Amino acid sequence: MKRKLYPLTFVPIRQDRVWGGETWLISSMGEGQESVVENGFLAENALDDLLETYLGNLVGDSIFDAYQLQFPLLVKLLDVQKLLSVQAHPDDAIAAERYDQFGKDECWYIMEAGPDARVYMGFKRDTSAAEFYEKCKDGTAAELLNVYTPKAGEFFHIPAGTVHACGGGLKIAEVQESSDMTFRLYDWGRERDPATARKMHLEEAIDCINYQRYDDAALHIADTRGLDVLAENPHFTLRRLTLKEPATLDMDRFNSCIIYICLEGSATFRSDGAPDEATLSRGGSVLIPWGVGEATIVPGKEGVTLLQATIPPVPEEPDEYIDPNVAATLPDDDEEEQ
Repeated sequence: MKRKLYPLTFVPIRQDRVWGGETWLISSMGEGQESVVENGFLAENALDDLLETYLGNLVGDSIFDAYQLQFPLLVKLLDVQKLLSVQAHPDDAIAAERYDQFGKDECWYIMEAGPDARVYMGFKRDTSAAEFYEKCKDGTAAELLNVYTPKAGEFFHIPAGTVHACGGGLKIAEVQESSDMTFRLYDWGRERDPATARKMHLEEAIDCINYQRYDDAALHIADTRGLDVLAENPHFTLRRLTLKEPATLDMDRFNSCIIYICLEGSATFRSDGAPDEATLSRGGSVLIPWGVGEATIVPGKEGVTLLQATIPPVPEEPDEYIDPNVAATLPDDDEEEQ
């Protein structure tokens, strides 16, 4: 008898960075950066192996048809102490054409922010490639950027092409496309010190950047309390859930698997007919496979606040060989016989 899928947790992948560190919670990036199951009978199996075995039962039939053996999302926790480089990410079209990879559309949910924390997000005003290039070269690039003093519960959507950075004591839950395509544009002077210099990508990225003013009203939520949907785009839909009582998930109502990141409190996740379960505390994540049928979230005594990520359907590309205007005027077989 085939054993049923169940809520899956993964071994965290921790990576040190010059600005602090990040923990990859769910990743299908390969080369030592692939998530391995932590709980239940599938423990020690890699995420790619699960995709090969369970196909659409893991991620959703239409999602598997679109992405095949590439898990569509990368989920991280960032621990930002020093300044993150001023950076941007390419969109899908440029990343595919030049690097044969996905682009990088991402979101930040601020879990903790110290008194000195800052987020640099997008341009204050419309600018130009020439102006930004010169500002990066003379060390004044930050003058063009919006500067936020963030607090816990704040949310930023960072579409591909958006110039951004942060620093000063932050813990961030990050959901993004399955890509590690990052262009460093300016590194706060570290690039001029041989001891701290890292590869920069300003020339490579200059035509990947969105030089328009950052749309704060559409992309930034200062206080997410009481809100449901935080972001909807072609790559992911993010919601914020606060639960005091158990909740049931009917997976047939969803197009895809579901990922939860625990923002506050704790919860246990169970699925119908499977003995294995997952328990999360703050900073933990779980993947609910699409094929479990029904799953239950049981909050801990103090309740739980979760960030929920799902994957939207991928629109079908129109058939370039069929002209709908011509097809609409062609007679059917019966009409031709008449």
